[in-house]
Amino acid sequence: MSSDFFEEIERQLVAATESGVRRRRWRRPWLRRQRLPWRAPTVGIAAGLATALAASAIAATLTLPASHPKAQVASRFARTRSFTTAGVVPSGFQPESFTAISELTWWLLGTAPCGSHTCTAIVRTTDGGSTFTRIPAPPTAAVQNLRFANARDGYAYGGLQLWSTHSGGHTWKLSQVRGPVEELAIADGYAYAVMSTTTLMRTPVGRNRWRVIHGLGRGALSGLWVQGETVIIQSGSRMLISNDQGKHFSRARGVVRAGDCGYDAVADPFAIWALCTTGMAPDDILLSTNDGNTFTTAAQVPNGPINAFAAAASSVAVASGQGPLYRTTNSGGTWTPVAAPSADWTYLGFTDATHGVALGSFGTKRRQHGRLYYTTDGGASYHYVPIGPT
Repeated sequence: MSSDFFEEIERQLVAATESGVRRRRWRRPWLRRQRLPWRAPTVGIAAGLATALAASAIAATLTLPASHPKAQVASRFARTRSFTTAGVVPSGFQPESFTAISELTWWLLGTAPCGSHTCTAIVRTTDGGSTFTRIPAPPTAAVQNLRFANARDGYAYGGLQLWSTHSGGHTWKLSQVRGPVEELAIADGYAYAVMSTTTLMRTPVGRNRWRVIHGLGRGALSGLWVQGETVIIQSGSRMLISNDQGKHFSRARGVVRAGDCGYDAVADPFAIWALCTTGMAPDDILLSTNDGNTFTTAAQVPNGPINAFAAAASSVAVASGQGPLYRTTNSGGTWTPVAAPSADWTYLGFTDATHGVALGSFGTKRRQHGRLYYTTDGGASYHYVPIGPT
């Protein structure tokens, strides 16, 4: 068959995968956050897609002959647009996902123009955002999320694709997955991933040995959060907690609602924050200081529904409604405006109680550009961090 045939199938596959990843709006982007290993690595998001799955299956059937599936996969992704070499930050880089392993070492996955197209790119800083360089990205345009466990081991995912690197991004390997990768979190030497909203899997960091975690019931899985040996996840309307890396789960009795909840938690003292939504404003922010046995409801954040949320401490959190950022220092009793511009804030996260980042989209619907902001005072104020040439 001609190369034009394969390129057309590739275009359809990538388009179907990307549309499936971005379709379900109600799963909040704040679930993407990543904390540092010694605090609270959290993450999340994406997918939901009957149409995309069908289109992807058709494309895969046409593209991958049964006799040579692996070779065909390699050649297909080789034609996908991304920056697969190291170098300078590409002009016009738009950040979409953030991950960090320390106060100074971060990565951002995003997109940038490449000729007449848009390509996936990954940039890294080792000096707290003073300078950035480009590292190789996986050879695909279908990933929107990035997580690193340490300087060498990382994961890029989106839709039906999950890529791993064990060389700091020098090389990437595509993993076999059980449907769309919804969320991924890393803690205490393990990576956890929710796939197809029905399956939770785990692998040791540094290896690609994904195994199913059982005992979660039949409800749709969401809101994955991990720290140390603790794993929190929502199954249907139930909040489940494991204190042994997912070997056993018990139900937290404090959250009883038929809504979609995502979780964030902080240590010293340990507290669990929950953002729950039924798809209509206002959203509920809940706080538990007794391992999820009881929750109190925080005051409503102005300008809801909430697009982004992150906790810095048991009493301090930052949230965004439709524009401004708001902060609480009294466990959600009141919310006050933050010294930061109004934007479509899609991501909030903290690396410790004082340092954190925010990703925002600025401009009009037809012409938007992403920016990175940084806080050194627990979310009281944020300042703009240039990533590269504009």
